[in-house]
Amino acid sequence: MVRDPISLVREYLTEHNPPLRVWLAPDAAAQLGDTITASLHPGTETMAVPSDAPVQGPAILIATALDIAGPQREALLAVAATALPGRPVICGGTADREVLLDAINSWRVFHLLPARPSQAELRDAVIRAHRATALEHAATLCAEHLRVRCEDLQRVLQQLDETREQLLQAERMTAVSGFSRTLSARLDDHLGRLHGLQAALGTLPDDPRRAELLDFTIQSIAGVEILLADLLDEAAATTDENTPTS
Repeated sequence: MVRDPISLVREYLTEHNPPLRVWLAPDAAAQLGDTITASLHPGTETMAVPSDAPVQGPAILIATALDIAGPQREALLAVAATALPGRPVICGGTADREVLLDAINSWRVFHLLPARPSQAELRDAVIRAHRATALEHAATLCAEHLRVRCEDLQRVLQQLDETREQLLQAERMTAVSGFSRTLSARLDDHLGRLHGLQAALGTLPDDPRRAELLDFTIQSIAGVEILLADLLDEAAATTDENTPTS
């Protein structure tokens, strides 16, 4: 039964939905602490940053225009990088072109809010930022999963090619061995007949024609013996070449 692709995507997103983490820059925590607290859903992980404690993304960084231009700018930029694919929500500076450009180019801001956003504005911005984060996070995990699966499939294909080559070699070896046995048996039978002819010629009276036939028979016997020996050597060499070594 073929499953609906949309349901598969939703299932994957649900399975890999990261927790809602909100990181508060210093000025945002000081100026908007009450609004932020009232805006967040129960169970939201919150942390003041920069912090000596280790942080793990993805997360939504809430900062103000003063935060992104203040003395802790570099530390907060490092925090914002850790928060990816979560992108920050910045409050204030919407009328300042330099702040706007900095927020877009350096901070990869998800949403710019007024300096004093309402609870509804802040809640909506955080929720939408988290949804976008969850989608990108799941897409990144899916791409990595596909990459690993493709590498696994590539290894399987390589193993199949190697196995197929071994089977072809085994088939060739079997064919050569069978042909060699058949030809050897026929040459051995032919050699026996030549030896019989040699013995029969030896019982005839001396005659130039008999001597010529006897010499020809002896040369034929020698030629067949050489051919038979070469055939057996070639068959043995083919077997050794196709026998896997441990």
